[in-house]
Amino acid sequence: MIELLLTSFPFLIRIAYLRYRGWAITLYNVHRSVFIWICLFIALIFTIEYYHPDTHKALVPFRIVPVVPERSGTVTSIAVKPGSEVKEGDLLFTIEDSREKAAVDVAQTQIANVQAQMKVAQSEVDQAKSQVTTAQSALKDINITLNNQEELKAKNSPAFAEDNYERAKDRSESQQAVVDGANAQLATAQLKATQLLPAQLASAQAELEKAKVQLALTQVHSPVDGRIAQITLNVGDRASQVALSPSMVIIPDRAADEPKEIVAGFTQVQGTVIHPGMAAEVACRSNINNSITGTVLPVRVTRVQDQISSGQIAPSGGLLQPSNMPRPGDVVAFLELVYPEQQDLLIDGSACLVQAYTTKVTGKLAGTFLGEVIQAWALEKAVVMRMKVWIMLATGAGLGGEG
Repeated sequence: MIELLLTSFPFLIRIAYLRYRGWAITLYNVHRSVFIWICLFIALIFTIEYYHPDTHKALVPFRIVPVVPERSGTVTSIAVKPGSEVKEGDLLFTIEDSREKAAVDVAQTQIANVQAQMKVAQSEVDQAKSQVTTAQSALKDINITLNNQEELKAKNSPAFAEDNYERAKDRSESQQAVVDGANAQLATAQLKATQLLPAQLASAQAELEKAKVQLALTQVHSPVDGRIAQITLNVGDRASQVALSPSMVIIPDRAADEPKEIVAGFTQVQGTVIHPGMAAEVACRSNINNSITGTVLPVRVTRVQDQISSGQIAPSGGLLQPSNMPRPGDVVAFLELVYPEQQDLLIDGSACLVQAYTTKVTGKLAGTFLGEVIQAWALEKAVVMRMKVWIMLATGAGLGGEG
């Protein structure tokens, strides 16, 4: 390694001095220079690895959409196959729906029944109006006779007969009761036609809509545009409503404003140098080829997750015990390709190697010779990364086993 050569100058100077003095070269004579050599080598390696971090814990994430029906039932038909391209709203599969269809038929029958009753009620209103008119007409005739008898009585006419007057008066009161009854019957018929039956119709229509909604749930449609990646049921199976056991899995199409990104996990110590805008390179296993063409791709850090996942607390029945937590989590960085036209070179789910480069040292080393050396050392890290890629190619192709 070049670091080993560059830090060997104390040892070489000591050897040259011993030769110049003609002294024997023994381990005792060079042990101090060897110790200084080792210290310089460790310091250089530590500095370079700190400012140019790399990680093999990176991947190209992608989203999946589990398909879970809103009601369970026996699957009667499947409209798609694994690998089928679907659009939002396309039919995926159907569930046995005889009960729901029967409920729709019952609701439609109830609506037809209420509508028929409304027609009958309207006829009853018309009939009641006719009876009111007839009763009022009869009352008018009786009142004319009563008025004539009252005029004869007022004039003390010899034609006045007390029994005719009483008879007319009784007939008027009796007919008035008939008119009142006809008006009451009309009001009842109007109430039934304008309020009671419309309310029953609205209730029946609501039941029909409810039945149609339940019937629609027996047909499961695609919620997104995408590709069917997995189907776990067959005709005759019981469709599961458990989200952890979906009937199908859809890989949705990526939107134009959602480019592929690489998620990389760095050690927590390296989190102090990882920052948005940092230059980096990525090489994904599924993209490595014999010619290494398009294998190492330039990327930039777009954002760094503020939280470390191993510290999250989920509801449980016990108190928090840090020693029971998993191994220290990673500082998660999200990276995007510098050149969007290389999107097709990344395969979703690929495992990747990421090498980040500090191109601008900050702090006390900014502008110093050592800072310039650290920045320039990114070239050596880039060469080492490509050596790692060759090793990944060799092991992944079967030379020594996949690794």
